[in-house]
Amino acid sequence: MAKPSSSKKVQRAARAAAASKGARERREIAFPLALAVVVILGVALVVFARSSRTPAAAPRVGNDHWHSAYGIYDCDRFLPAFTSAADPDGIHSHQDGVVHIHPWNSSAAGDRADLDVFFEAMGARVTDDEISGPGIGVLEAGSDCNGEPTVIRAVRFTRVDPAAIDAADTLSEIYEATDTYSDDFGDVRLLGDLEAFTFARVPAGADIPPPPEDRLQVALAASAGNLVSTGPETEVDPTDAPPEE
Repeated sequence: MAKPSSSKKVQRAARAAAASKGARERREIAFPLALAVVVILGVALVVFARSSRTPAAAPRVGNDHWHSAYGIYDCDRFLPAFTSAADPDGIHSHQDGVVHIHPWNSSAAGDRADLDVFFEAMGARVTDDEISGPGIGVLEAGSDCNGEPTVIRAVRFTRVDPAAIDAADTLSEIYEATDTYSDDFGDVRLLGDLEAFTFARVPAGADIPPPPEDRLQVALAASAGNLVSTGPETEVDPTDAPPEE
């Protein structure tokens, strides 16, 4: 017959074994539970982030189709439009003096929709040193304009009152210069439909007009749906031919 002390030892060992088993089982269950909680929280955070994400900035791929007239102004006259019709990213021209803006991809959408994308499509350069591109040759800053040295400028024009179109004698009457740039022209963002831009070589401080009336008319007609691009084009036709007199 076992002694009482031996019996107590056996009971204590049994209780210890049971406690150890229970702790081990709890640990085995706790790990997958913790893992499941992490997964659930991660999924919830992803869903929340997607639901609260700020909508993509315009112009958006497949949604927005804008038109902005542009002109190249040299001293006291407008030159022909760029002759390239290349369109690798959806910001391009049809040799009509209008920037057609409908991004094909994210590299030309939202805050990436800027004049640099347009200049690249045109095979053009607009810097504080020169304006150059197919159809206009090279216009260098510093050269004389009626005896005065010149600078390169870019001006953004916006419509003062779109509702006044019917009452205006010319479209240019409802446009005003809202921003003038002296450098980093490629970084200038395209902000909306029916803006207008003039890239100019002029004496410092000279008045710079909006693009010619016929180009404003083309942009307005294109915005109404009369001109539609069919898809990306990547062929560039650069030329250094001097502007026609």
